[in-house]
Amino acid sequence: SSWGYVKQKDYYNLDAGSYTFRIRAKDEAGNIGYLNYSFNIVDNSPPVITNVNVNPAQQIENGYVNITCDITDDFGISLAKAIMQYPDASIHEFNLHHSSYYLNQTYSMVGIYYFYIYAMDVNGNDASSSTYQFEIIPPDTTPPVITLEDYPPSVINYRDVHFEWNATDDTTEYQNILFSYKLDGYDAGWSSWGYVKQKDYYNLDAGSYTFRIRAKDEAGNIGYLNYSFNIVDNTPPVITDVNANPSENLIDGYINITCNITDDFGISLAKAIIQYPDSKIHEFNMHHSSYYLNQTYSMAGIYYFYIYAKDIYNNEASSSTFQFEIIDEIPPVITDVAVNPSTQDVGRNVTFSCVVTDNVEVEDVFLNISYPDGSYSNFSIKQNHTGDTYYCSKSYNIMGTYEFFIYAVDTSGNSNVSDVYQFEITDLSPPEINNIDSNPLIQDIGKYVNISCIVTDNVEVEDVFLNISYPDGSYSNFSIKQNHTGDTYYCSKSYNIMGTYEFFIYAVDTSGNSNVSDVYQFEITDLSPPDVDVIYPTGNESLRNGVLIQWNATDNSNTILITIKYSPNNGATWHKIVENTENDGEYMWNTSGLEDGKNYLIEISAIDTAGNIGKGYSNKFTVDNTKPSIEITKPVIGKLYMFDREILPIIGSKAVIIGKITIEVEANDATSGMEKVEFYIDGKYNAEDTSSPYRWVWDERSFGKHTIKVIAYDKAGNKINKEIEVFIVNFL
Repeated sequence: SSWGYVKQKDYYNLDAGSYTFRIRAKDEAGNIGYLNYSFNIVDNSPPVITNVNVNPAQQIENGYVNITCDITDDFGISLAKAIMQYPDASIHEFNLHHSSYYLNQTYSMVGIYYFYIYAMDVNGNDASSSTYQFEIIPPDTTPPVITLEDYPPSVINYRDVHFEWNATDDTTEYQNILFSYKLDGYDAGWSSWGYVKQKDYYNLDAGSYTFRIRAKDEAGNIGYLNYSFNIVDNTPPVITDVNANPSENLIDGYINITCNITDDFGISLAKAIIQYPDSKIHEFNMHHSSYYLNQTYSMAGIYYFYIYAKDIYNNEASSSTFQFEIIDEIPPVITDVAVNPSTQDVGRNVTFSCVVTDNVEVEDVFLNISYPDGSYSNFSIKQNHTGDTYYCSKSYNIMGTYEFFIYAVDTSGNSNVSDVYQFEITDLSPPEINNIDSNPLIQDIGKYVNISCIVTDNVEVEDVFLNISYPDGSYSNFSIKQNHTGDTYYCSKSYNIMGTYEFFIYAVDTSGNSNVSDVYQFEITDLSPPDVDVIYPTGNESLRNGVLIQWNATDNSNTILITIKYSPNNGATWHKIVENTENDGEYMWNTSGLEDGKNYLIEISAIDTAGNIGKGYSNKFTVDNTKPSIEITKPVIGKLYMFDREILPIIGSKAVIIGKITIEVEANDATSGMEKVEFYIDGKYNAEDTSSPYRWVWDERSFGKHTIKVIAYDKAGNKINKEIEVFIVNFL
């Protein structure tokens, strides 16, 4: 230790063994003296084992058994074991947990187990406890049996029920039964497991219920018991103390209808059924807190009512009939009387309006009008209203001051009259000019344009004028009053100057009021397209190579340009031949590069200087630039013919003929069709045939070698020839 003045020292919890305690002493001169003292600590006491316990002393197979004990020693424990003899006499050793000396494990062998606790301290002293035992038994597979000890009958008409139950089990004295229960139709789920053996339910609704009980023993076996019962409600609600307070009141005064309604299971519906003075039936739900209906009534007369109630299981009840009365003494109220406008034009509408309200219902509203000539009118305006606003819109043709008032009466006969009001009728309006039209807006030179308008006046139209400004700066202004049908005035004229024309309408009435329309326009231009006639081809021709297209095109303009197109497919597509060529009436068209076809068309379009286009079309024609096919089928090289019959093949490059021979030719053209076949002998024309089969009988005096030649022509003029050399002997 550090040098100091300490003269004593204590040591605690020293382990067993040999020790030497050493002391040094130093004086002021630095001289040091020494003292050594040796001693031994020995441990001869074994550990102490107490409170050995096994829990449970009886357990089922594979169930946990917990062995516990207390072990103490002055110097500490180095080893603690449970030495166990199994039912089969085998010995097993298990280390105990040192924290609190326990062994908690399962056992699968049925029988009695003997064990003791062995302990050894850190210095090798050991001790053993007495012998203890526990038992492992086979598992329990039989569930408890549940019995109901108190329960309601299977059918009841009350809402509170009580259940008591118990259970027995076939196990040992250690049985410990837990219970769980559930009421189907009421409980959301099973109750927690516990030891409760009774249950009360209150205020159950009518219906079918099943009370279910589960019982669980220590082995986890669960037994079940179900008990079903019905709660029925056949009793209707009871309605008492019906009252209407007050029994008589003014319009829109409150009447409070009250009653008491009771039912064992609860009320689902409570209504006051009321017959109004107009005999109509109205139903009102009553407030459920204390069953009342407190409201106002706007119809005067006697009201009859009864109370209707239905419980939650549809049992119904109705009270006796009661009554109260509503009285009306208040007349209608007339406000916001207005006339618009207060000064109006002759023949124009004046609108009267007012607001009429009543605490019950307005029966009728009348408008009374006094005219400037001393006459008057009085009529109902009830049919013309929006909400409480009544109105009437009428025109008046007598000029002067008018007076009017409103009279109103309600359904109870109470009436009221407004103050007297005035309005003025005079002539204020000029003529109205509408629907101005020029037809057409764009017209051809020299053709008619019809200008029309509708002119009206609240009194009378005096005159209508048409003012037209021409493209050259001149103008004309003239009356069109003589040209009218009803209120429609018109003027139909032709115009020869091309350009834009402007016009307006001026109208004046018999009172000198006048009006001028806006300015409108129409256009005179060249609208006529050229006339085009296709002269050739007109249709049904068969053409080839160069074709001279011919036409005739005329127009009111001197200058026309021609565009020519052809279609190979009856107008499905068009191809340009020439564009904007002169109108000289003809154009040479080369068809040699075109495909053969039977659905060709020609379109000739002519455009004048105004851009008008006229078109002419041919009918369908055929373009055929392909030669027909030809074959001499008789005679044939290498054959012998006698008197027009083939006899046998021969060797050689000629046909040999004895006697006459029918020359036969097969010729075809798929596009335009065949026109004819010509027959030649040694270049000399002899005959032709225009229909298939093509043939000619050669029967003339001949001897020696000759050349047969045939030429086939199609309808487009295409031709093809074929030759064959023969040796003939024909002496006739």
